[in-house]
Amino acid sequence: MKLPVRHQLVVAAAIAFSAFGATLAVGPAAQAAPPRPAASAPALVNCLGKATVKPRSFIITCADGNNYLASLKWSHWASTASGKGINWINDCVPACFDGKFYKYPAQVYLWRARPRPRHSGQEYFTRMTLTYTGAVPKGSHRHHTIDLWSN
Repeated sequence: MKLPVRHQLVVAAAIAFSAFGATLAVGPAAQAAPPRPAASAPALVNCLGKATVKPRSFIITCADGNNYLASLKWSHWASTASGKGINWINDCVPACFDGKFYKYPAQVYLWRARPRPRHSGQEYFTRMTLTYTGAVPKGSHRHHTIDLWSN
């Protein structure tokens, strides 16, 4: 089964990043400059090391792009952040290149803000908890916590 264009773009972007460390070019919406973090609000750091506040999408698995959040809508952003969106996950069957992406509606909660190394005065979220509001991905739990990184 052929992947939808938006999935092809995410996978291509993740491959380009991991193979070459190049600038991502995934479409007109993604080419706009990411929002700058407010001085008092912690940021979410993406795969390219860019700090963003209230991103509309976020790649969870930077190496391959097989797990990402899309259609993010934030209801709260301060020392913690909460919102909702769709978690797209590739089943990697028979292999990730030929796998199928499945969508899982989820509540997103960002927490444990810490000073960002080598970025004076900036904090970033170090933890993300996803709570699946419908079906739960195979091998996961309804509440799934992810360690986030900063570079």
